[in-house]
Order: sequence, then C-alpha cells, then structure tokens
Amino acid sequence: MNRFVNKVCHCDAIQLLKALPTESIDAVIADPMYMVAVNKEKNCNYDWGIEPGTGKAHEFWDYHHRIYEECRRVLKPGGSLAWAMGCKFYEHFPQWFGGYRVWGFSRFLAGRFRGQNAFGHIWVVQTREQKPIRFPNDDALIIVGPKGWWGKEHVCPKTEPEMLFMVKHLTQPGQIVLDCFCGTGTTLVAAEMLGRGWIGCDLSKRYCEIAMKRLTDA
Repeated sequence: MNRFVNKVCHCDAIQLLKALPTESIDAVIADPMYMVAVNKEKNCNYDWGIEPGTGKAHEFWDYHHRIYEECRRVLKPGGSLAWAMGCKFYEHFPQWFGGYRVWGFSRFLAGRFRGQNAFGHIWVVQTREQKPIRFPNDDALIIVGPKGWWGKEHVCPKTEPEMLFMVKHLTQPGQIVLDCFCGTGTTLVAAEMLGRGWIGCDLSKRYCEIAMKRLTDA
C-alpha cells in the first residue's frame, strides 16, 4: 500500500481500484461527475476530451456499477462509502446502492444558514456491507465557506468545510481515505488536514496537478 498512499494518480478510476488490495481502504468519499451531463457546454470539455454522457440514468450506472463494486471490494469490513449524487437520479438509489442514508447538506443548510453562503451536496452514505450510516448530530456543523481559487477550475467544486465534515465523521486519525474521482483534490486536502492517509485519481491531468499543488500547500 505504501506506493499508493498520499499519491494522486492520473488514470481512470477502475485502473487504480483494480490495483488496490482487497479490504485495504477505510473510507471511499467521491463524487462521480462522469456521465451526468445533458448539454455539452464548455464546462463539459476536459483536457482528456468531451464528457460523453447524455444525462440518462442507465448510462451513468452502466459505467459506474463496476467502479462502485470495486470500491466495496477495497473497503475494509465496516468501512464507509460516500458518493455524491444528483437529485435527478434519486429514484434509482435503492436499486443501485441497497441500504444507505442520504446526507443532504443543501436541504439541511437551507434552514440553518438562511441568507448565508451555504453550500453542500447530497451524499449516499453506507458501510461496505450496504448498511446505512446515520447523519451525525454535530452541534459544530458548519459547511459554509469559499470555494477557493480552484473553484474556477472545476465544474462542481467542493468546499473544504464540507469535506472536512465528511472525512471527520467517516474516518479516524491515521485511516486511509480514497477518492477515485478526486478532481481538484478537496477531499484529499481535508484528509491531510485531519491526519488521515489519502489516495486519489482523476482522468484530468490538470486536475491532478491542481490537487497536488493544494496538497503541497496544505
């Protein structure tokens, strides 16, 4: 595992996952943006090519199902899996993921931080064994904050407060977090800040370079 931990790989998710040992990861926290775009706008053009999806549920799952199963394979028993998912596929969650709990920051924040720059995403959260993981009762919950300079480089950037919350509540210090769709690296930065090991990969070479710069700074 030493050759993977605290590394960002420029490759396809399935390539990295196939190389990882079974039951070697404590948590997978990732946002699979691939195959969700309906309109081919300029923000769907990456350094590796144009987003090929047309926003259909069967396209998304045909591509991601084997990646999801590989994520479960590499997780340790009782390990945590969190996938950011759009509301458009909500009706498919039960057949895709089995047992899960939705951690819906956007709806939660709308009431708690009304009028502020609240920003969050919807996550499907479960154990390796497809058991739901309860949303934490955290009185210190704050998911507000700037997207940072890297926000202009990515279609759907995550804020550091949101990913710090996810990593904090799904792992313990010293454990390993995998983000196989790491983008500009916010999940990995959160893991570094909280004393976790991390492994990331992305199809975009530019995103990998941005992630490594942020991790070096962190």
